[in-house]
Amino acid sequence: MEKLSPAVAIYRPTTASTSSDITSDPALVIVATWTDASSTHIAKYITKYRELYPKAQILLIRNTSKLFFNRPSIGPAVQPAVSVVRAAVAAVPVSAASRSSSHILLHIFSNGGSSSAGSLYEQYAATATEGQDKQFPRHVTIFDSAPSTNFRMRQAVAFFTVGLSPIQRIIAAPFLYLAAASYTLVLWLRLIADIQTRWSNHHNRPDLVLEARRTYIYSDTDAIVHPDDVEQHAQEAEKAGYAVRREKFIASAHVSHSRKDATRYWEVVTSTWDGNYPAN
Repeated sequence: MEKLSPAVAIYRPTTASTSSDITSDPALVIVATWTDASSTHIAKYITKYRELYPKAQILLIRNTSKLFFNRPSIGPAVQPAVSVVRAAVAAVPVSAASRSSSHILLHIFSNGGSSSAGSLYEQYAATATEGQDKQFPRHVTIFDSAPSTNFRMRQAVAFFTVGLSPIQRIIAAPFLYLAAASYTLVLWLRLIADIQTRWSNHHNRPDLVLEARRTYIYSDTDAIVHPDDVEQHAQEAEKAGYAVRREKFIASAHVSHSRKDATRYWEVVTSTWDGNYPAN
């Protein structure tokens, strides 16, 4: 992949898409990763998308702890992705069918991916010149283990203990719960705004996001993003006029639903793109 910035990279297939390919398959797949996702894990999704849509460009937006906890830094980090999106849209043949169709598939992982995508929407609008659309172009969205709509202490502690040994978790837990309780108090006093709420709200703003349909892939046992948050966000999306599908996996871990049942997972992705699924 060609690196456009520390956070953004692009894969361009050697075989160019034709207009007939573009109408059926995505012209651009955007993968917005979870925070500090390893290259090995990311590669599995990139490889699968290359297999599913061999003529699609794949835009990778990586999220790190440094970006996630420093909101002003996310915008400049993802800004190089804006020109890729605009170029992909401009390359689609202009017709009545193309104007009403989706040519972008956005795959969001966890709150890290949610923050990257939300910032991309902002940058897309902020950098628009005269005559350019400010609204992020029509697309199809896959939410994997996302988003959180409320700050929850248990989920926050689980996030910060990822990768720690059982003993390290026991030692760290009291300090993390204290920090989480303090943060909860600060939020309750409205001294600061919850960053997770900000990003999750962005996905349900028709003035900011033009979307054809979306699917939430989540689990009843996710330790980091509570299923109630996902379901709440889905309900809010429906109220905002978005077409919503819910796919709840049983006993799968955070951003590990494809590992639990790869066949089902990728069928959900492809059928969401095709629009061949019943509303639920």
